[in-house]
Amino acid sequence: MTASSRMVLLLGLLALSGCGEEPDRIVTTETEDGRWELTLEARKNFLRPGESLAIRVVLESLAGQPAATFRDTIDFIGNAGSVNPSRLTFTFIGAQDTLYSGSGVTTKFSDWITYEMSTRGSAERQGEVSALFRDLEAVLKIRIVED
Repeated sequence: MTASSRMVLLLGLLALSGCGEEPDRIVTTETEDGRWELTLEARKNFLRPGESLAIRVVLESLAGQPAATFRDTIDFIGNAGSVNPSRLTFTFIGAQDTLYSGSGVTTKFSDWITYEMSTRGSAERQGEVSALFRDLEAVLKIRIVED
């Protein structure tokens, strides 16, 4: 291989490595103790300014049904846009709770949030939705597409 061929190959590799990867449509994270899994799922990974995107939020207890009933929240933060609602509240029924039994008992919570891309011009090329629950953060990245 000649020096000029090597230079062309090197420049081609550098150009390809500079291209950003497409963001994932589904992002899943797990708490450090392995007890909880949080998933954010969208139908697409890109938006134009002013558009909105429905995102499914799923929280699952990987340790099975909790011993005691408890209520908790998942908070959301939007970058280059806004999230509505900014907080989801859920309740998991504990195994020791005698008021509930049967099919109403679940180890999974699921709901929807909406991310709305900012309408103003932005130098950013990517929006983000961060979901915060206990010791974890799930971040769904959304590519901004200009017209």
